[in-house]
Amino acid sequence: MRRIFSYLAVAVLVLAVPVFAAPALSQHPPAGASPPERCAAAGDIMARLPGVVTTVTTTIPDPPRANATTTYNSTVPPGLGIEISAGTISGDTRFGATFVGNTSGDLTGILVSSVNYTPPSPGPNVTNDIVGGEWALCGPQGTVYGTFTGGTVQWNADESLADVAANMTIAGGSINGIPVSGTGTFSGVLDHRPLQTGLPPTINGALQLQASAISATDKALPGTGGLQLAFPLTTLIVVSCALGLCLKRRFS
Repeated sequence: MRRIFSYLAVAVLVLAVPVFAAPALSQHPPAGASPPERCAAAGDIMARLPGVVTTVTTTIPDPPRANATTTYNSTVPPGLGIEISAGTISGDTRFGATFVGNTSGDLTGILVSSVNYTPPSPGPNVTNDIVGGEWALCGPQGTVYGTFTGGTVQWNADESLADVAANMTIAGGSINGIPVSGTGTFSGVLDHRPLQTGLPPTINGALQLQASAISATDKALPGTGGLQLAFPLTTLIVVSCALGLCLKRRFS
């Protein structure tokens, strides 16, 4: 009898994951949202997913310096990054494929990325070229944000896994209250195997930002500096992109 109840408990847990994940994944940051708004929406999504622990930090990374580059290394660990929208297709390009994830390392917090690439669909041994997009990283050290300037997504023979290599710019924001600019890279793995069980794709990898301090009046985003940053969850905007529709669009 105990064994039967154990099997039932496991079955309920397995069924609960997509049930609780669907409402969270039915929302994503709208176009034109500010970096803090995008991060707030992403943070709310991550908080709703079962088994996801929000990252915290008690260390303060080295401050950015003027006329010098400081390198910050962070990771999105396996299981802590997911796709929340497959985006839309226009011509031969997919716009707005959106991912969120918790980061650990030098800069901890929530990373939200929206990527444009061509050709618009994955496939066996296909290489998708990254042609644009935007990203934001929000955490206790501050908020930084920018754009994607290039890169590739290279799929394996059965279209289950892809190596991601993205080039980034830091367009603004601050670290430890110091406004920054610079460049960055993300290298990782995009996993489509969860689609076989009705769950969203996952992503993990390494984020490296090379930042330099800039003038406080240049490219600084108000309200994004230092440890006092708080994510205003009231800015979360719910949009009508159900998980099933998002996954359907991927292959349309």
